[in-house]
Amino acid sequence: MEPTAESSATESQATESQATVFDRFARFYDADYRDFDADVPLILEMAEGADGPVLELGCGTGRLLAPLAAAGHSVTGVDISPALLALAERKLSAQGLRPRATLIQGDLRTFSLPDGPKKGSDTQAGRFAFAFCASNTFMHLNTPQAQLTALEHAAHHLAPGGVLLLDLFNPDIARLLEVGGVMELADQWLDPDSGAQVLKWSVRLLDLAEQIQDTTFIYEEVLPGGEIRRTVCPFSLRYLWRNEAELMLARAGLATRAVWGDFDGNPYDSGSERLILLAEKV
Repeated sequence: MEPTAESSATESQATESQATVFDRFARFYDADYRDFDADVPLILEMAEGADGPVLELGCGTGRLLAPLAAAGHSVTGVDISPALLALAERKLSAQGLRPRATLIQGDLRTFSLPDGPKKGSDTQAGRFAFAFCASNTFMHLNTPQAQLTALEHAAHHLAPGGVLLLDLFNPDIARLLEVGGVMELADQWLDPDSGAQVLKWSVRLLDLAEQIQDTTFIYEEVLPGGEIRRTVCPFSLRYLWRNEAELMLARAGLATRAVWGDFDGNPYDSGSERLILLAEKV
């Protein structure tokens, strides 16, 4: 079905709204991920095995771009949030890694590489040996068509034989229903810059028919003087089932080569925590 002018306008508004939410989330991002590096060895290993430049889809503040660049890889990161990219720029520059990295602000369905027009005549199409989308980022595209379009766009930028890695959570419906509507204290930390105690609250609602988990993160900062400041970040995740994901990849011209249930490469099964798919451009 061809997109209408009305649907295109609606998608544009949704994209702007999503960028705004992620901009709001940006200043909490690195603290939120401060203890998480379980995926780093796998991403480094995959990049090492690829003979060419690396593309990250949804790079955030450069949590994974930085170790890749430090290992000597030429990296490109795409993100919809200018605020997240500004932090990535600062992080890479502080570590002397900026010359190895290209940062692009854009939608995963439509982004353009530097010095090249959009999909269809992009002079730098097919340049990447390895692309990846980590930490459930792919699920922020919350319709099947948006997800498929992003996969097609990723495939367009992969070289023949290039590999795409998707890192998703494995849908555990019992657990998703259990936490539905519950306000949970997900994390807390001390902000060294403001001295605030930061409490991260999470509220999630499940739409089984649409495979959507509507999530709201509330960052509550208790400042030293007693003032309380709240930042509300609502977003939706569309989870995927294994067979659905493989069909989408095939439709995009990508053949699934492996499906893992964790970052150690163990086979995927119904009890796995992650759903990690590796697909090759054919």
